[in-house]
Amino acid sequence: MATYNLKYNKDDSVIRHIIIGLLADLNSKLSFFRQISNDERVIVDVPFFYAVSGDDNFIKDNFLFSNVNGPSCDPDGDYANGNYDSVPRGIVNLTSFAVDPSKLVNKRNLGNYSMMNAQGLMEGYVAEFEMIPVVISVDVEILLSSQLDTFKLTEAIVKKMYKANFFHVDAGHLEEGLYRISSEYMMPDDYTQERPIEYGFDSKDNYKITFSLEINTFIPSFDFEEDIYTKYTRSVYATAIVGNYEDPNLVTLDPNELYSGVAEGDIPDPVMYYDNNSTVWTWNNDTTTWILTDSQPQTDTPFTLGLTVDASEFGPLLNTNSQFLRTSARRKNSNRMFAFRSTSDYKEGTPDKDKPVLGDNRDITSSTLPFNE
Repeated sequence: MATYNLKYNKDDSVIRHIIIGLLADLNSKLSFFRQISNDERVIVDVPFFYAVSGDDNFIKDNFLFSNVNGPSCDPDGDYANGNYDSVPRGIVNLTSFAVDPSKLVNKRNLGNYSMMNAQGLMEGYVAEFEMIPVVISVDVEILLSSQLDTFKLTEAIVKKMYKANFFHVDAGHLEEGLYRISSEYMMPDDYTQERPIEYGFDSKDNYKITFSLEINTFIPSFDFEEDIYTKYTRSVYATAIVGNYEDPNLVTLDPNELYSGVAEGDIPDPVMYYDNNSTVWTWNNDTTTWILTDSQPQTDTPFTLGLTVDASEFGPLLNTNSQFLRTSARRKNSNRMFAFRSTSDYKEGTPDKDKPVLGDNRDITSSTLPFNE
């Protein structure tokens, strides 16, 4: 299986993708230098994580009693047990989510998206969609180990990220639609710097830089055409295959797999597929495809076009299977709504300067309306 068609429950959460995009953008931009010695200067990267406070199960699964050998209390692992947090690090916490109706645009916009078809291949489609503008507010807290580091990182924020920042994320689900979302946020003008004054034995106070961000983005609401899920059934008999797939080349209907376990001499030659929609197909071993046959099957019970197949004369039933497949009326991205064509013919070798520019001697034709009537 390829890596692009793996599906997870978290794939279709747009808010989660936007937060991940923000973390990746912050992580790739914020860092500062530290002078180790007179001849050595290193760069200190500031990783960013999403806040997991309040999620006790996540903390237990990922930090407590874990070592190189897995979750256990074995002290012989290569890594020490317990929760060790890296410093410096940044923590992002979602505080609010709101729709901004003042930025709402017309619903009748055409947008491109990708979807995995029944054969497991990615295809481009086009559909109407509405961009619903939203504002996501987050609090950012950066933990540091010294006041000098807070000075350096504050300067790095101003130098590298002030003021507008953009990032893009790919969201959606393979079976519904994948699309790209653009987001932007602006760094604030004020940064709060906290430094601990008193320490206790169990104190974990750190030097901190805190500020808030507002991410301006949108959640697309696509007007997908309705997908239809149809139940298909195929039955393998001793002398033929019967089903309702209409075109067996659109599905995985390989006779070598369907007749697995059957002695080589008992496999029919050639293998015939009889469909309930009055078509007959013959398997071609050379091209490994089904070829439409014009003749009717030669059985004692005649196969009457337009009627359901009577498989009583195809021998004993070897196996049968049913599955639900999706059939869609979605418009592919390759379908052009408008076409430009030239109304004048030019002799071969005519230079471009002698040809009319776009709009002169050209017709524009429309095949379908780009919106629902």
